[in-house]
Amino acid sequence: MSNRLPDDYFGASVVGPRHRAEGKPNEDSWLGARGAFGTLVVVSDGMGSRREARRGAQMACRAVLDAVRSWHKAGGRDLDELLVRIEPVWCSLIAPSTARDCAATCLFALAHAYGQVHVAAIGDGLALLRTRHGLEWIVGPRSGGFANETAALGHSASWTSRSFPRAGGEVVVLATDGVADDLLPERIDGFVQWLMDDFAGMAPSQRWRALQRELKDWPTPHHTDDKTLVVLMQREAVLA
Repeated sequence: MSNRLPDDYFGASVVGPRHRAEGKPNEDSWLGARGAFGTLVVVSDGMGSRREARRGAQMACRAVLDAVRSWHKAGGRDLDELLVRIEPVWCSLIAPSTARDCAATCLFALAHAYGQVHVAAIGDGLALLRTRHGLEWIVGPRSGGFANETAALGHSASWTSRSFPRAGGEVVVLATDGVADDLLPERIDGFVQWLMDDFAGMAPSQRWRALQRELKDWPTPHHTDDKTLVVLMQREAVLA
């Protein structure tokens, strides 16, 4: 098992203008956690047409954490063995509600204690890893042709996933489509660098407020959707 210092993470989520105008809550959710398994971040976007979209997104984040804990405790190393655990856990958490009413996207990144970075997604949004050698896309903005627009937990959809050996300095960025759809693929590297330059060195409470402010003041004209953005970064990336 690695003796590395724990990885760092931060994120924020805000209700979008459309839901605010309708008096509805934020239907995005996110989670960050550390444990014997390593460091985990999750984002989820409840599908807007579904009656319990918010609950679906909240339980998606919790389902990934529960599945990671049990998978790691059982000695898990293979990502596919983790992925098959998540949807059954999610279905148990949303019960007695139905999967149809709670359908939600799910994107996560796990810096595993055994030395790999696992990134996986069901549905649209943004999931990418930046290394010293460039960007590795798992799911990307629709304008870049990466999106998997129809998939969600509750649809028996397949995961898009990648595993990477940890080399030091990696940064993973996850976002729901309210953020991802407004990013230009050719400017993503600059966007990640901006997150590192402006937020990585802040104290956690200050960082959360600052990122939330940026999401509330989102510059894209006529944007409507809820917005969630999460970063998982290794200590080497913070110190670079």
